[in-house]
Amino acid sequence: MALRVQSFEAGPIQTNAYLVADDETGEALVVDAPLEATRPVTEAAAAAGWRIDRIVITHTHWDHIADAAALVAASGAPLAAHPLAVEGLAAPGSLIEDLPFTIPPTRPDELLNDDDTVTVGRHALRVLHLPGHDPSHIALYAEDDRVFLGGDVLFPGGHGRVDLPGADQATMNRSLARLVGFPPDTVVYPGHGLPTTIGAEAWLQGLAE
Repeated sequence: MALRVQSFEAGPIQTNAYLVADDETGEALVVDAPLEATRPVTEAAAAAGWRIDRIVITHTHWDHIADAAALVAASGAPLAAHPLAVEGLAAPGSLIEDLPFTIPPTRPDELLNDDDTVTVGRHALRVLHLPGHDPSHIALYAEDDRVFLGGDVLFPGGHGRVDLPGADQATMNRSLARLVGFPPDTVVYPGHGLPTTIGAEAWLQGLAE
């Protein structure tokens, strides 16, 4: 009974969507919905015989939600996000530039707060509210499986931008400090780029001192 994670890089700034599944029960969820991710994600789920039961949005920056409405329509799955994401999903767009396309508004069917639990088959993923990059930012942590689906919180060698509206370095530092106690072999699946591990990011230790 393994927790499977497939990544899909999509959209103009190479944003990652993740298809996360219990390969025994066939239950699955999707983390984030970048532009043009719907088709590859749903086709991969169908090919594997997995059923998408939930779509989780880590935060409402445009590159993570551009396909949210399309993915909901294609999968029939409910959309889940933090309560602070409601406004951003209802009025999507870039905080710093005009986009050459329109993002359809949507709304969450389920609100996820810090320390809630999301299940995928027999696997439990803890919801962590980790603001700093965006006030609505959440991540999913499957402790038993050593999996952290972190959105734009932690990247190899660094963290998400804090020079955007609503971002804050001190808040980001507090969020990152919550990760310090995670097992070092926990795999971090970020919102952009390649995975890393908690153990590989030794600089995190300084945030707990």
